[in-house]
Amino acid sequence: MEQFVYANEGRVLLREATQDDVPKIVELFAELPKNDYWQTEELAQNRYDLIEKTDGIICVAVLGEEVIGYTEVILPDSRDDFGFVTKLQIADEYKRRKFGTELVRYGMILTKKKGYVGSVVWPDVNKSKGLYKKVGFKEITDNQKVIFRVKENLPEIKGELIEEISSLDEFKKLELAVGSQYKVEFIWSRGFELGQQGLLGYKQPLVQKVRVDAGQGAIFFDNHHLFVAVAKEDRDNLDLITALLKYGSKVAQEQGAEELMTYIDIDDWGEINSRLKDIWEIEQDEARLEMKMEFDD
Repeated sequence: MEQFVYANEGRVLLREATQDDVPKIVELFAELPKNDYWQTEELAQNRYDLIEKTDGIICVAVLGEEVIGYTEVILPDSRDDFGFVTKLQIADEYKRRKFGTELVRYGMILTKKKGYVGSVVWPDVNKSKGLYKKVGFKEITDNQKVIFRVKENLPEIKGELIEEISSLDEFKKLELAVGSQYKVEFIWSRGFELGQQGLLGYKQPLVQKVRVDAGQGAIFFDNHHLFVAVAKEDRDNLDLITALLKYGSKVAQEQGAEELMTYIDIDDWGEINSRLKDIWEIEQDEARLEMKMEFDD
């Protein structure tokens, strides 16, 4: 399915990306000061292949032979879950010209056609919130984005490894208590792909089932993220979640991690933060605006 948008410059084509678009997308993202996953053609190819393999959606806006816009939607395994708009980039000279709005709308049409119930996005509050509102996304704020470093001199942290988890299906038997709820499959796959290829300094992700005094759960660490999963009945057990975060932080430190990122339910953040003062050096924490669109039947 293709669509066209008409502008003063001519007819702009909206379509799904192809292999031949990868170098052009790299050029588009070269305008940004830093963008890990599209900064080289090797990384771009890795991301393109991974999104394609996980049945995600990559859309481009094309004027003549030039790619002037790009967006991607990461899709979960279950059609009952929400897709996640992770990237939107428009070439500088074409910004504020409706191309971003039309590109996101086109991505949502494709997402709905694939049978998903809706989509979510974490927009830039100052730059793109209005764009997503025009498309029909509604504002929600329910998680805290936290960037931190693990302190050097940690207190004693108790816990023991039960087993290594080696499949996403096994990990998903648990419920993610700390982390990105909307792109678990993609983050898992990306971590293993980057680890295997030695890109971005990623090590092979560690996914461990762990026992602590408050119970047991799992930690996911890929040298950039630290997530925690627990049984559904333990989702509100902050003693367990905090103990797993402490154990995971110790593991991350032993693996040489520097800056880490995670997402924590905004209602839980104050209590968890107070319990991790001896463990984490917080570099940034902010309420993360989330916007959600539920598709009509």
